[in-house]
Amino acid sequence: VVPCEEPHTHEIFAVVLSQADTYPGLEALEADAQARCLRPFEDYVGVSAFDSELFYSWLVPTLTSWDREDDREIICVAGEGDGAKLVGSVRGVAR
Repeated sequence: VVPCEEPHTHEIFAVVLSQADTYPGLEALEADAQARCLRPFEDYVGVSAFDSELFYSWLVPTLTSWDREDDREIICVAGEGDGAKLVGSVRGVAR
């Protein structure tokens, strides 16, 4: 974890739980993450992802973490659209 004041590549803006009972596969988890991170991005950043200079992405459980660690977390992250490092939080920047 890097403090927001220090340069960093991504910022976690939401953690949502997969609602699947069994491991749905990477493709299904990625589709779920893309949809389920969209609204939290807008709520956190203050502008739609479609109108933002920032991008959003996600981390999803692997089959191993799902089975061995009961991992169901989809971690939503934001970063600069041009690949530059973030300095400070993107919360409420509306860009």
